[in-house]
Amino acid sequence: MILLSKRLEDIAAACEGCDVLIDIGCDHGLIPVSLLQKDSIRFAVASDINTGPLESAKRNAFEAGVSGRMRFVVSDGLAKIDLSDQLFSGKKTTLLISGMGGPLIEKIINEGGKKIEGIGNFVFSPHSKLADFRKYLGRSGFFIRNERLTKDEGKYYFIISCIRGEDACKDEQGYELGPGFFCEKSIEKAEYLKFRLNNFRDLSDNKNIKGDRRQEIEYKLRLYEKALREYEA
Repeated sequence: MILLSKRLEDIAAACEGCDVLIDIGCDHGLIPVSLLQKDSIRFAVASDINTGPLESAKRNAFEAGVSGRMRFVVSDGLAKIDLSDQLFSGKKTTLLISGMGGPLIEKIINEGGKKIEGIGNFVFSPHSKLADFRKYLGRSGFFIRNERLTKDEGKYYFIISCIRGEDACKDEQGYELGPGFFCEKSIEKAEYLKFRLNNFRDLSDNKNIKGDRRQEIEYKLRLYEKALREYEA
């Protein structure tokens, strides 16, 4: 069986139960291969802009005995993926984009255009600009139905599951932390709030930071102080 890191394991869990998984920027294809091994999905399309990672994904799929249930596509985002193909007809399809910055994920979604209208479920895990990315999702007709915060090798990652719908975030705190952050408590969430708060305290102590950046830091500092108080209440 394919062994996944904690981050990849949690991303894979968010993709379970679909008929077809489209993994954009699949790297070595570990997530779709693992899900196919467990029969948690029926078929997978592994896509990457580079041929090297796809060759690695092909080897992993062959060694795991699931290559017959995978398609490998060299593609810049969704450009070379034909969603009118019979493979997707009437199927519960999930689009996964992870392992890259929020702005790049936004670019892939935008360039996908009408192609993605037939996709019902989306899993995103941006590594940067999270608040901006959640605002983008709201503006673009995505409803965040669930988020998971995971910690792997000392770093924190949000895994965002979406469907089509209205913006789930109601205020700046929702955009910063996700709309359901306070619904369920965990050690990771408490640690994350303290980690972010300490980061903004350190930045606030830097007297060389001035102007708009200073105002942004002070605003985020107050936001995380308030969030931690609410979380610990």
